[in-house]
Amino acid sequence: MSSPVRRLREDLVARGLVEELPAAFLAGVTRFGQPPRPELDALTADVADLAGRLASGDVGDADLPLLGRVLFFARRSDLLADHGLPTPAYDVLGGFRENLARPLGPVLPGRPTAGSRRWPLLGRTVGFPIGVPACVLNGSEAWVRHNVANGWNVLTYKTVRSRAHPPNEQPNWVFAARETASLAPGADADVVADPWDWVEPGSPAVSSVNSFGVPSPEPEEWMADLARAVAAVGDEQLLLVSVMGEGDDLAEDFARTALLAEEAGASVVELNLSCPNTLDRSATGVKPPLCLDADATVAVVEHVRRALDDRTGLVAKLSWLDEQRLAALVPRLAPLVDGIAGINTVQSRVRRTDGTPTFPGRELAGLSGIAVREPALDFTRRLVALRAAGGVPFDVLAMGGVTDPESFAALFAAGADAVQSAAGAFADPFLAAACVARLGTTLPRSVEDP
Repeated sequence: MSSPVRRLREDLVARGLVEELPAAFLAGVTRFGQPPRPELDALTADVADLAGRLASGDVGDADLPLLGRVLFFARRSDLLADHGLPTPAYDVLGGFRENLARPLGPVLPGRPTAGSRRWPLLGRTVGFPIGVPACVLNGSEAWVRHNVANGWNVLTYKTVRSRAHPPNEQPNWVFAARETASLAPGADADVVADPWDWVEPGSPAVSSVNSFGVPSPEPEEWMADLARAVAAVGDEQLLLVSVMGEGDDLAEDFARTALLAEEAGASVVELNLSCPNTLDRSATGVKPPLCLDADATVAVVEHVRRALDDRTGLVAKLSWLDEQRLAALVPRLAPLVDGIAGINTVQSRVRRTDGTPTFPGRELAGLSGIAVREPALDFTRRLVALRAAGGVPFDVLAMGGVTDPESFAALFAAGADAVQSAAGAFADPFLAAACVARLGTTLPRSVEDP
């Protein structure tokens, strides 16, 4: 039997795509800027050589890293997925709306499960407790179905608002290929990332930066889609819905949006108190996360808790907070919520190799992936310790730096009740399956399916 790469090559030849690949690839890598001439020349030569070998049939599995990059930037990742080959899950060249409608990456032939094992979470039980947090990878019914099929069980529907908001100007999501190790907790990040950067799918040393600005469709649109997404999850999954307020009466708008989510079928609402990418007119172009203001945070949570049905779960999502801030906030939140989630991406200064902002007009963006692994572990350990000391139970949904089974296991061992991954899910379509295969029979704190 021929290898997947050779079968993909035969498909490319049959479709008449080989000859046009170099031009399509170069159009993609220069879509948002021009790489330095030596880098561009080297890429051009490599891709021309690959196209020649595709035409002659002289290709094999060793060519997959370059072929995957070429097809990704040529916007033909669908062909990789058709042949069961890994590709990043989000089309960085496509718009927000395009990506909502069209998840990328292969769908596994069978959904990974841990058999009859279940784990308690937010008053329910779920299958293997790995999931995808509130981000564009959970922005529609199509994405929820895609993620469920690939073994993700704890899914948070992307943040929605009480009125429509457009996304920030593209690009919105970029690999941070130079960030291959974790920052220290609390350290400032000064990231160099170019729109043409690349990390091979499945690499655990993956980081990314994003700047979407919390886009949202109109409530009429997202409520209908959310209702379909709720219907798409099974008894092994839990679908949370992230909401965000704005304006002078912030708490009231948070509550209004939470009630809309509840009306559409949400059984658990997550309050986005942590976003690092909301646009502002300041010199940096974005606002700080709301959770840095403890009084405003508590006011929002109190108002939403009073507004929602008592049966609707409530989760507060926080960004990384230092020891003093977290210790002051958690005892005030604990009586009001069923869970606390964290961390969001870490707000960082992000520049291209030429010194200009990676994201036009905004020098601050959210950093995720291995670069935030240690801050996430630090936050989770302190949050779990505060839970134990406070005597008021709440569940912990941990995320940050989860790019392989070992990083999942570290957060779970720190006391998290569920673990989510964004950059890891973006870069590796098989990550959930790998975690289930490695840990599904040994992960502690399970209960049998009743």
